[in-house]
Amino acid sequence: MPYVPAPVIEKLYAFETMSLEQEKIAACEHAKALLNNNSLFIDRVTELSYIGNRIYGQCWETEFHVFGLIASEADHLPLEKVRPLCSKGFLEKSDKEVSELIDFYSQDVENACKAILSKFSNV
Repeated sequence: MPYVPAPVIEKLYAFETMSLEQEKIAACEHAKALLNNNSLFIDRVTELSYIGNRIYGQCWETEFHVFGLIASEADHLPLEKVRPLCSKGFLEKSDKEVSELIDFYSQDVENACKAILSKFSNV
């Protein structure tokens, strides 16, 4: 296998990243949205899990912990952008699961959202 210099590899796998401040702002936006309603629940929870991983290196034992749990449990459920590609039956089953997740984790999600806003809303 030929040698490929690191800068070439970095360029091949480069993706736009947000600054730490932008990550915290995005976390607050998602937290506020989840406190207001459950629309895009799976998308927001998944993104908050990713943000927690990017801020801390991993989301466990942080205010983002519950989002990691839910994202892991819901990784088979369709995000909003793929829902148009899914069958009606699959979406009905998925929506039922999402509803159950919301009911089960509602207090933990509310507490985590408030913790995120308390910690990062001054950014």
